[in-house]
Amino acid sequence: MARFLDAYAQRHPDLTRRILTRAVTFNTKRLIVFLTPGFEYRAGGIMAIATYYRESLALRNIHRAKVVLCTVPGEPQLLKYTWFENRDYLLDLESVLKGCKGLDYLQLHMPAYAVNQVLDWLSSTSATLLRDVKDVHLNILVQNIDNMQGKNVSGLKRFGKVTCTTSHEAYSNLATRETLGVPLHRLSVCNGPERYSVSAYQDKEPLLLVSPDPHPLREQVLQHLAQKCPDLTIKVIHDLSYEDYMQLVRRAKWSLTFGEGLDGYFVEPVYSGGVSFAVFNPRFFTPAFADLENIYPSWEVLMDRMAADIQRLDEPVAFTRCWQQTYDLLSELYSTNRFRENLRQFYRGEYTFP
Repeated sequence: MARFLDAYAQRHPDLTRRILTRAVTFNTKRLIVFLTPGFEYRAGGIMAIATYYRESLALRNIHRAKVVLCTVPGEPQLLKYTWFENRDYLLDLESVLKGCKGLDYLQLHMPAYAVNQVLDWLSSTSATLLRDVKDVHLNILVQNIDNMQGKNVSGLKRFGKVTCTTSHEAYSNLATRETLGVPLHRLSVCNGPERYSVSAYQDKEPLLLVSPDPHPLREQVLQHLAQKCPDLTIKVIHDLSYEDYMQLVRRAKWSLTFGEGLDGYFVEPVYSGGVSFAVFNPRFFTPAFADLENIYPSWEVLMDRMAADIQRLDEPVAFTRCWQQTYDLLSELYSTNRFRENLRQFYRGEYTFP
């Protein structure tokens, strides 16, 4: 049935969107909208938003609202992401709000990068689309604290209550709450070791997975590793479906992220039994990660030591010790049950930093 619906939607995207919009807006008095990029961009943040949406659907007994995914205003009208398995359809925000007659409550979640886009949209449309909405709550999904630079958070306050939810423990604190000037709630991500199966050292291949993030030392680092570890296969993740990527993750001994550090390219290989390498980034890692032997204080130190560390760790006892230390730290931070409780607290208005 799901494949039939997907095939129909691909042939008739506009009709599908109209049908779904009518269904979600019919007699709706309370509405929760998650804004998501209108591009087929492969990113963990997009999958996280999709998870927030699905987990929120299951909490209707708390928030008493319908829940919908919409594309960020001004971005393409993508109907569905195709790079990971899902049954989530993306609607047009303006069409959804026009279809709702006399909303009592609107909660609008926006990714941090889109704050100014959404503010511009609100400034131009609020007089008509939000005129009859009795209660508006705008929430910023802070999945990467660097994306908050230059964002006009205070400008959103003209349109309703403003809060933010955070994904990383490192910036889920009072200092961030005071900097942003709005209530902050530690949300985390719907992830944890219970979602993965661990493959042991003997089942792994001499494969290093590399994140696609741009970095000024990227080519230099990869060339150095290729020269020092000639038996190592280096695979940059590019244009893979999430399912194909995870098949590689289960096979690979090693991974290296050029991103923020504590990201999916670091976490998921560890949860699958691999050793991940990164440079310590205090904006995302908690301090305990700095003591790990697979985390380096700078890119220069990584380039000096990582090849030798791969050779040193490439035996069962050392490999398992290094993996276990990282696995334990991550397991202290992430759990699906903990995330769900955080989400319930958010919908009850029980914020970490009010």
